[in-house]
Amino acid sequence: TIIALTVIVRAALLPLSLTSAYRVQRNKEAMERIKPKVAELREALQNNPRELATRTMALYQENGIVLIDRLSILNLFSQGVFGIGLFQSLHKTVFHSKFLWIADLGKPDLWLTVLVTSLMLVGMALMPGATHDTSMLLMLAIPALVSVIAVAALPSALGIYWATSNAVTVVQTLA
Repeated sequence: TIIALTVIVRAALLPLSLTSAYRVQRNKEAMERIKPKVAELREALQNNPRELATRTMALYQENGIVLIDRLSILNLFSQGVFGIGLFQSLHKTVFHSKFLWIADLGKPDLWLTVLVTSLMLVGMALMPGATHDTSMLLMLAIPALVSVIAVAALPSALGIYWATSNAVTVVQTLA
């Protein structure tokens, strides 16, 4: 039920997710195109950070680059609300059933933690430009670390949701 519900909700959110992903990709491509201009601005205005910020933002606006996209925020918010709602409903329910190798859905499972973390890392590594910049590696490590801690402490039922959601993200990113 958890897997089916997660797939249904993620499928319903697919248009929003794909549009958001497209906009992120378009922003990254535009940022790459204007990189030389930004470097020139940094060189010319290195002693005037306020003017540098103003001109950089103007350059971003000229090229249609949006740093905080409402659609991306809506996408994250909607998935977060679903995740929190599922957590609240599952948290109140006592699980003593078995699923696949998991002996008790009410208790954490080490192999499920490994699976969730692996799927999360693969999903983030598949994001465009994620592994080209070394500073992005830290951005990849933080959510993976949070997922290890959370899934290792929470009931396996929530880990199944997290694993399914991450698997959908991987398939969506590949598509």
